[in-house]
Amino acid sequence: MRALRISLVLLALLAAAPAWCIDIVQVLERSQRMRMQGYAPSPVDGERAERVRASFDRLVDVMEPPRPLELRIVGGGLGAEAMLGHVIVASDTLAELPEGERLMVLAHELGHIALGHWDEMCRLYQSHIPGEVRPETTDPGAQALGADAHAQAWRHEFAADAYGYRAIRRLGFGMETVQSLMLRAPSPQDTATHPGTRRRVAQLRELDLRLAHSTTQAAAPAGAGAEE
Repeated sequence: MRALRISLVLLALLAAAPAWCIDIVQVLERSQRMRMQGYAPSPVDGERAERVRASFDRLVDVMEPPRPLELRIVGGGLGAEAMLGHVIVASDTLAELPEGERLMVLAHELGHIALGHWDEMCRLYQSHIPGEVRPETTDPGAQALGADAHAQAWRHEFAADAYGYRAIRRLGFGMETVQSLMLRAPSPQDTATHPGTRRRVAQLRELDLRLAHSTTQAAAPAGAGAEE
């Protein structure tokens, strides 16, 4: 899920806003809905869409995320994106990926929803813009909001990566799957909304070590390693 920077929100949406004033959450919702409307739907009974949906169903069975939850499969090269706190928009081109990589893409977005990132983002924007969205209410705090949104977006991306990795690990996939996926389109540079590939892989390697250690400890017999 891409955190919306205030400059992009205002430039894209204020001009199209109705004459009556709206609050920032309505602006964010309008932006997300406009994005969803811009994607061409994929044939619901197509083979590619069915493959993506089957992978998504595997994740839901394993992770039991909160409801309501909706998967919309579209055409084109979107990849996947969590929207509005309950919708995952996924491209049918994900069907071309190996199963583990496809699961990781979907599980990352599922993590954004399960961890409540949409609501957290809305609360952040409301804390900076508590009233009507007008230049006199948005301009003074735009810089501070941008900095806070950047920090929050990175936290959300790392958290969604961790959620996704835990999910695919339960299904038998490991770090080789993550590395293969992230090397398909690596991002060497950090951005305002996403840490670079190196940072993300490093965090997941640390998580993998912790999970492996926890598994080893849990499997060890009682009293193992104690002095006799």
